[in-house]
Amino acid sequence: MDGGPCDWGIKYFRYEFRDCQTMLHNMIEKLTRFIKTVFCLAAILIVHPSTVIQAQDASSLEIAPLGNTVELSLDTPTEDSYILETQAVLMEGEEWEPLMQFRGNATQPRNWVDPICGDKDAKYFRLRQLLEAPRTEISNFRLNSLNGKAYELYYEWPSTGILLFLTGDTLAPALEIQEELNRLRELYGEHELLTWIISVSDLDESDALAEASSEFPLLLPVLQDISHTVTRTLGSGIAPEVLLINPKDWSLSYRGPALVTIDTGGSEINLTPLQDAIEELFEGNSPVVARMASIGNPSGVSAVPPSTYSDQIAPILQAKCFPCHTPGNIAPWVMSDYSIIQEFSGLIKSAVLAGEMPPWHADPKHQTYSNSKALSKDETATLIDWIDRGSPRGDGLDPLVENPAPKTVNWPMGLPDAVISIPLQSIPSNGVVDYKYLTATNPFPNDVWLKAISVNPGDRSVVHHCLVFKGSFAELLALRGGLAGFFAGYVPGMEQVAFPEGSGKLLKKSDIIIFQMHYTVSGKATTDKTQLGFYLAEGPPEKELITSSAYETDLFIPPHSKEVKISARRTFKKASTLYEFSPHMHFRGSSARYTLNYPDGTSEIILNVPAYFFDWQTLYRLETPISVPAGTVLHCEGIFDNSKQNRFNPDPNASVRFGEQSWEEMFIGYFNYTEN
Repeated sequence: MDGGPCDWGIKYFRYEFRDCQTMLHNMIEKLTRFIKTVFCLAAILIVHPSTVIQAQDASSLEIAPLGNTVELSLDTPTEDSYILETQAVLMEGEEWEPLMQFRGNATQPRNWVDPICGDKDAKYFRLRQLLEAPRTEISNFRLNSLNGKAYELYYEWPSTGILLFLTGDTLAPALEIQEELNRLRELYGEHELLTWIISVSDLDESDALAEASSEFPLLLPVLQDISHTVTRTLGSGIAPEVLLINPKDWSLSYRGPALVTIDTGGSEINLTPLQDAIEELFEGNSPVVARMASIGNPSGVSAVPPSTYSDQIAPILQAKCFPCHTPGNIAPWVMSDYSIIQEFSGLIKSAVLAGEMPPWHADPKHQTYSNSKALSKDETATLIDWIDRGSPRGDGLDPLVENPAPKTVNWPMGLPDAVISIPLQSIPSNGVVDYKYLTATNPFPNDVWLKAISVNPGDRSVVHHCLVFKGSFAELLALRGGLAGFFAGYVPGMEQVAFPEGSGKLLKKSDIIIFQMHYTVSGKATTDKTQLGFYLAEGPPEKELITSSAYETDLFIPPHSKEVKISARRTFKKASTLYEFSPHMHFRGSSARYTLNYPDGTSEIILNVPAYFFDWQTLYRLETPISVPAGTVLHCEGIFDNSKQNRFNPDPNASVRFGEQSWEEMFIGYFNYTEN
């Protein structure tokens, strides 16, 4: 007799598992024309390493030919979770590949057709009952779409289901199934079933991806997984693959293919496991089939080189996290040794995947910044992979102990040439503190050029921000309380650094110096005596650095509104060089963008902040300054989110207008430039 599509053999093996009942079966004798029925004879449950108990179980596998493939009948006596697995070569110690995890049915068997049996010379199956179905919780993450918009998983908590289509390193699978994805979105509601396409791709592939995805509906955004970390963490390594997430507890409801078409030789069997899972999730039930093996190609995620805590992980933390996670600094905990890193490893992973830490939020697609704190693609992959492996200590010394985080210093650029301070301020434990405008004495009897200015807050726990203004009385009025610019400043996340090379600021002997102090209460009464340090230049610089802005005060944000756009413009009357940018909004600010519109009609995005954080108002310094001709217009845009999904929102029921306090709003696009 000739051999069939799969060559089945019967072997007797005894497998032991600690956390499940293992239903062993007699593997089929080698046959050539037909396939016999196989029954599970026993289940082994290890209660103690030296004690093996034989469990009574009537579960069984029945296998029958179906054209050029096979159909399995899975008879389960309970409604517990089961997993069907396979091996190509029956060998003790070899890993079994999961094919399907499902909920049993005590009244009738569940059928399963092998979609790829015809491609295999031999195959073995095993059915196991799980004592407890593993619950996979999906960590928060944030990715940018091809048009530079941020998509954060946990922001979408009001949805009923979130569908992630992992398309791998090519959009071809997404293009093939877009009609089905769009059909499901329309069937269940575009706001109830959110669908995101996630592509493993590099920055330089953005334009090609944008062109390839131009056919997608707007509500099927393509998100770039530049570090490959999200796909590596969530996926099985095979693409395409879909994940259905339940936002009620961020658990994984289904993982596997969206559609399955099985060619039996004479007919086709079409399965819709994704829609079945969505239907059950929307009815409030756990899907019967929680997982099916994906059919496709390797997802294209890059391999992560081996790493150890001492040689790779600790140095990354020292380089990227020490500026804040040091004694007395603004971070809530100090990176002192391995034990605390292990304790906070889950939080580190979540913060990195969500793009919250390190605190650098500029989209790398448009410009390169010399003061970037962002993790590189390889650093991100290495750190997350190490955490996913359980954060092993490994061998070697602990660099965090051997080279501990330096203590916070008042003057990070060294001792200033002169220092002035505000009078001692008393800050209450609670309530609202109005802005304070405090005058200080100019320390210089002559005009001086400065290479740097540094603001040193007296008590960082209550100093929300400090802006320093200088000039004549008329010049101070023109600054409009900081709307039009400032002399020096401190805001959360802004480092005190020297001015760009070749530039400086002039302080005249006649200039009045005024501090604008914004305090927020901390629950504890305290005092503050903020200081301002001056660093003298050796002589006049090549160009005078000017801090200016484009701003808008006529703004209105309705209650519960999600995407309210406010814009402001500034025209350069002279040819100029741009060095630095810093958007400023309050708690409802969600994103910001700076665009240069040139006189010849072309335009260029010079800063995109897809996710703006009020607590981290960074000064983004260009690695290569941009020269613009006279007549160039700087267009600044801000998006405001007054919805309940904005976890920083003080009150989504409020109608919001311009104001100085944090529960009100501002929109200012600061920039530093020189005139050529």
